[in-house]
Amino acid sequence: MRSNCLIFFALAAIAPTMAAGDTALVVGNSRYDEAATIRAADDLLDATRALETAGFDVFEGEDLSGAEIRALVSDLLVTGEDTRMIIALSGHFAQSEATGGDSWFLGRETDAPDLATIGAQGIAVSTILDVAGMAAGRAVVLLGTEDRAIELGVGLQPGIGDLDVPQGVTVMTGEAREIARFLRRDLLEPGMAVATMLRDSDNLTGFGFLSRGLAFIDAPEAEGAAADAIVPPASVEVSDEAEMALWAAATELDTEASYRAYLQRYPDGPNAAEAQARMVARALNPEQRAERAEAELSLNRTARQDIQRDLSILDYDPRGIDGIFGPGSRAAIRGWQQATGYEPTGFLTREQIARLSDMSDLRAAELEREAQLRAEEQERNDRAFWDATGQGGDEVGLRAYLERYPDGVFADIATARLDDIEVAARQAAAAEEGAAWDRARDADTVEAYRTYLQTYPEGSFAGAARSRIAELQGGGQDPALLAQWEAREAALNMPTVTRQLIEQRLAALGLDPGRVDGQFDEDTRRAMRRYQQARNLEVTGFLDQGTVVRLLADSVGAIIRQ
Repeated sequence: MRSNCLIFFALAAIAPTMAAGDTALVVGNSRYDEAATIRAADDLLDATRALETAGFDVFEGEDLSGAEIRALVSDLLVTGEDTRMIIALSGHFAQSEATGGDSWFLGRETDAPDLATIGAQGIAVSTILDVAGMAAGRAVVLLGTEDRAIELGVGLQPGIGDLDVPQGVTVMTGEAREIARFLRRDLLEPGMAVATMLRDSDNLTGFGFLSRGLAFIDAPEAEGAAADAIVPPASVEVSDEAEMALWAAATELDTEASYRAYLQRYPDGPNAAEAQARMVARALNPEQRAERAEAELSLNRTARQDIQRDLSILDYDPRGIDGIFGPGSRAAIRGWQQATGYEPTGFLTREQIARLSDMSDLRAAELEREAQLRAEEQERNDRAFWDATGQGGDEVGLRAYLERYPDGVFADIATARLDDIEVAARQAAAAEEGAAWDRARDADTVEAYRTYLQTYPEGSFAGAARSRIAELQGGGQDPALLAQWEAREAALNMPTVTRQLIEQRLAALGLDPGRVDGQFDEDTRRAMRRYQQARNLEVTGFLDQGTVVRLLADSVGAIIRQ
C-alpha cells in the first residue's frame, strides 16, 4: 500500500509552485472504516506511472478522508488554462433524489451520513465537475464504484445520481475495475478519440463532451500539432464558463488555497474582491476560524446548557451545566469531536450541534431502556428474595429482606410487620426491659441503643436496636461520606421549585417520593436511591450533577441555576 500521508502532504507542499502542465488527480478509496471494501478501487493507482510517462503531473492518494480529498482537489486548482486534466475517483458514492440527483464521493471515515452532514465526509461531485470545467474541451472525469454495503442516513442513497456536466467536460462512470482498466489501457492511447474509446468499452457510460474527431492524447506523427489538437472546438466557449467553474469550485472548497488559485487565474475577475476577502478570512488558523464560526451562531446561555447536558449524557464531562464554556466544556467538546470524526477544535458548528443533540437523544432513550430493563430485573430478584425468606412470615426473614432491599417492593410491608412484631414483643417483654427499651427509644441515639444491647444482648428488642443503630449511622455508611453527599447536594443550590420538579419526576416514574413539597424526607431519599440503583448511578439518596442531568434529561430547559 502506498504511503497516503506522505503522498498527500508532499503534493500539498509543492502544488503552489508546480509548473502548470497536464494534470491528473487519481484517488482510490478501497478501505472504509464503516463501510464495505471497494475491492478494485485501488486499481486506479496502477495507472500512475503511465500517466507520468504521458507527461501528466499526478496528484494521487489512497484511502483518503473527506478533508484530505478536498485539500487535494484544492491543490488541483493551480493548473494552467491550456492543459489536459484527468480526474479519476473510485470508491463509495452517495446520491440524493431529494435534491435532484446531487452526488458525493465519500472519504474513508464515512459513518452513516445524512443529507445534512455528508458534506463533511466527502466532496460533492458537482465540485469535481466545476474543477474539470476549468479545462473545458480537455477534461475527462472517471467515476468508479461497486455495489457494496454502506449505511446512509436520511435523504441519501448509494451510487452516482444524474450529473449536470459542464460544457466541454467528458464524464465516464462504471464499475471500479472497468474504470481502472479504461484509464490504464484506453484513455492514454495516442490518436484515439474519447467517443471511439467509449464505443469499445461496453461496460462504461459516457456523458457530456464526447468528441469523435479529437484525440485526447495526440498520435506520435502529430506531435508537432499537439497544441492545436487539444484546443476545444469552436462550439465550446470556455472563457466565461471557465471563470464561473473556477469560482464555483473555489467557493465549494472554501479554502485559502482555492481563493488564491482563483485570484492567480483571474486577478481582475468579477469575483476577485470577494475572493480576496475570503482568502484573508481563511488565513486564520483552524482554531481561530472555528472560534469565529461558533461566535457567529450567537449561542445563548440556555443553548450552551443544552450542549453541556448533551455532552454529559454522552459521558463527556463539561465540568458543570452552567451555560459557560470554560476549559472543561472545551475539553469535552474536543473529546466528542475527535471520537465523532470532526477536527477537534473545541468549538462547535451548527451541524455539529444538531448531531450532538441527536446523539444525546438516542443515548438518553437507550439509557432509559437499559434502566427499565435493569429495574425489571431488580424487581424480579426482589420478589424472588421475598419469596425465599418466607414472604415476611417471621422477624428473621423480614430483617434479611430489608437488609438486602431497604427500598424494595415489599419494604413498606416488611417495616409495618416489624412494627407489629415490636408491639407484640413489647407486650411479652418484662416491665424492666420494656422500660429500658422505652428509654432508648426516647433518646433515639446510637449510645442509648448500645446501652440497651449491653444489658439485653438477646432481648426482645435487640434486633430493632441494631437496625436503628444502622439507620442512625446512615445504613452503615461512613458519617464523613454522608457529609460529603449532603455538601455535594447543597452545592447545587436548588430552589424549592426545582426540588419540587425533582419530586414530581420521581413520582412520574412510579418511585413514590412521598409528598411533593420540596422537602427531601426519608421517602424522597428512598425514591432517589431506587432511581440511582436502576440507572447504575452512585446510590446515595442524595442529588449530584449526574443524577440531576439524568432525572431531567427529557424535561424542558435547564434546572441548575447559579
